[in-house]
Amino acid sequence: MLSHFEPPVRDLHRLRRYTFWTIAGCGPFALFIALSFLAASELPGPRLAAAVVAAAAVTAVSTAALVVFMRDGSERAQRLLSWTGLAALVAGLALAYDGEVSAAWVAPAGLLASVPVLRARPGLRWKLALYGTVAVFVVAVGLTWTGLADRTLPIMSLMIFPAVVLGVVCQWWNYAVALELEHSRGLAAELAVAEERLRFAAELHDINGGHLQAIVLKAQLARRLVEVRPADAVRELEAIEELSRATLGDTRAVVGGYRQVSLADEIASAARILDSAGIHATVDADVPELGPERQRLLGLLVREGTTNLLRHAEATEATLRVEAEGGAATVAITNDGAGEESGSGNGLAMLAERFTAAGGAVEHAREGGRFVLTGSLPLEAGA
Repeated sequence: MLSHFEPPVRDLHRLRRYTFWTIAGCGPFALFIALSFLAASELPGPRLAAAVVAAAAVTAVSTAALVVFMRDGSERAQRLLSWTGLAALVAGLALAYDGEVSAAWVAPAGLLASVPVLRARPGLRWKLALYGTVAVFVVAVGLTWTGLADRTLPIMSLMIFPAVVLGVVCQWWNYAVALELEHSRGLAAELAVAEERLRFAAELHDINGGHLQAIVLKAQLARRLVEVRPADAVRELEAIEELSRATLGDTRAVVGGYRQVSLADEIASAARILDSAGIHATVDADVPELGPERQRLLGLLVREGTTNLLRHAEATEATLRVEAEGGAATVAITNDGAGEESGSGNGLAMLAERFTAAGGAVEHAREGGRFVLTGSLPLEAGA
């Protein structure tokens, strides 16, 4: 099971900060509601001050318990803070009681109740929130029926209590879903790599399996013939040599084809990878007719640029453009998350040297918050 405190990837750290401060901000919000009701009460000064202190204590302790939960703190600390908040809530109810139970405590009670709700299993949280709302509403109706509370208490409890509880739970649920989706993207990428390895292994097996089996059989036969029929044994050994050469050639052909870089394939792969990483990729590619070496160099530029983007940038959008103009083929990769190391690394430096040797160039620049990587090559050798 995933921990809710696993290090976020890519832009989720911003969503986590937003979630953290939104949930922590529910404490001051609940306290504001409580103080609004207490300010309208007719409690004498000392009791009013004590009630304010109790309300502040409930919200502070409940907020602390939520912070401990979000930082993956110990359950013991969460329980201790919850019981402390409950004691402060009971004390506040007693201090603020002037013949009627005040609605000032509905919001702090909702904040306090959100702690055990968040600690519950995800499938039980909504049920606990519903049961808690129903219980608070029934208690409020009972107190009103017996004359121990104002008639507005049931309405306030039905509006404020679930609003506070669900406000906390929904914010955390939103972050948890985003984290699960990001993990799913990672698993999908790992699955794609595993499938490619299986494909490569199957291709090697299909091509070399028969040759290797024949080599084994001929080696066994040559061993049996070496003493009784040496001439036949020599022929079998020659056949083994030919099969071994053929197997070696087929293996090199498979590996060579596997490593071959195509500009069109690299563009399609980059678009898939960026999309899987949650980056909106726009491709504007009119791939010109190029020789194998130029295709390879431009394809490597696309691959290296995509890798650097994922490693060093915090992008949400990227554009990949290929065009042939002025006797040169140009590839430009732009993203909106320029990092400090976006243009660094040995990969781009080595590519720049190879582009220069081929009569082209590799350039990169930051334009505001955008990073642009450009590589160009002449359309024909020696141009």
